[in-house]
Amino acid sequence: METGYMQRTNNNTRMGEYQESKALSEIKGKMILARQFPRSVDLALERALTECNRRELAEQAQYEFPRGDSVVRGPSIRLVEVLARAWGNLDFGVDEIEARDGSTTIKAYCWDLETNVSDEKTFTVPHVRTTKKQSYELTDSRDIYEAVANQGARRKRACILAVLPGWFVDAAVETCNKTLENAMKGDGQSIESRVKNMVGKFETFGITGEQIAAKAGKPLDKLNAQDLVKLSRLYSAINDGFVKPSAAFGEEEAKDTRLPGDEEAARLDALNSGLSAAMGKASAAEDEAGPLPWDVKEDAQNGIDG
Repeated sequence: METGYMQRTNNNTRMGEYQESKALSEIKGKMILARQFPRSVDLALERALTECNRRELAEQAQYEFPRGDSVVRGPSIRLVEVLARAWGNLDFGVDEIEARDGSTTIKAYCWDLETNVSDEKTFTVPHVRTTKKQSYELTDSRDIYEAVANQGARRKRACILAVLPGWFVDAAVETCNKTLENAMKGDGQSIESRVKNMVGKFETFGITGEQIAAKAGKPLDKLNAQDLVKLSRLYSAINDGFVKPSAAFGEEEAKDTRLPGDEEAARLDALNSGLSAAMGKASAAEDEAGPLPWDVKEDAQNGIDG
């Protein structure tokens, strides 16, 4: 028994040492290549601005949403990832460190292989979704993946921004603004068509045209190009997970249908109380008369779990 345990421990130790050695070799190789083929700052800026001249990117380049009496804005996750690729010789991503019942621990990082400047954030994402009324545990694998991926992408964005030069990011944001302004003026598309497309985007989050009009403070047929720019940034903020649709539009979140209603919850509480009392009597009987047969205890426990 002891020999088998020692053998498994040694195998695990060797596997851990192998993985550590492999990771170290890979990062050394990346650093050597980065030193042999250093980035050209001018070429990196040219690549970034070329991407920012594309309308598709410019429309998703920034997020903006209200928070209290202020407005929060910044480069979106999509834009930051484009800038990281254009800058070059960066190692960035999100790694899962540990997954256990109820939470996942992950690490987001960004490392400049040329300058050795890096930033990383290790954090735990609970498998819980919180609403204004209450919180509930996530059990579906897809819901868990989306929650972890969303939090990981936001931390990765922060790590990349901590490594990239500020002037590089500012130049990209300014170019995206100009691209969007020019597209609004000369794309030949009517304002009515653009409003319709914007409403269609928000409908994927359950936001109606009436809510958009209330948010803008004017009817949909009175929206102008600047209103559409603001709405586009708000859409990016929701899409990137910086703000919930209900919070962005000042609406109370709809009650999740997977949660029991008040009446149903009361019935479940009463049922659980009765079953708990029955288990208490069974335990008392066991103390007086000796252990209960296994199948009796199992049936009682299944009654509570079921």
